[in-house]
Amino acid sequence: MPKMKSPVYGKGHLHLITSECHRKQPRLGIEKHRDVFVRILEEVRVKFRFAVVGYVVMPTHFHLMMTEPGIDTVANSVEMLRQRYRRRYNNSARSDEQVWETRYADAHVFGAEKTWARLNFMHQEPVKKSLAEKPTDWEWSSARAYADLPEGVVTVERAAELMAPVPPAE
Repeated sequence: MPKMKSPVYGKGHLHLITSECHRKQPRLGIEKHRDVFVRILEEVRVKFRFAVVGYVVMPTHFHLMMTEPGIDTVANSVEMLRQRYRRRYNNSARSDEQVWETRYADAHVFGAEKTWARLNFMHQEPVKKSLAEKPTDWEWSSARAYADLPEGVVTVERAAELMAPVPPAE
């Protein structure tokens, strides 16, 4: 059996976190649940001192591109985010359901081209799933921040390599 890759820290790479809801159930399918999730994301961002470079919250999963936290590790900050949401979700639903799949993906992203490609993929996802006509119509995404529109609850910070103009979409 192949060995699992262990996360690499301290290289200054961005981390693209992808976490799915348990059995792909739409635990984030209701607007108020997505609102709660983004508020918790902002609280965790402040607590662990990391920058959110991009994100999208979909009904069955979320993608989060972040820098390494100033406090603790990426793994602990993501687990805190998932645990806090699980508690809030179960309190509001008056249940003790599993909200997240046990594992989540942590991919390292480096270089402007790869970063833009991942951001474009994330921002286009609500359009592809017919949840919005344009990426900027989806409130639970960083697309609005990159279009210089008023941001939502989550503070989005562009990485230094992202200050260059956005490459044209293909």
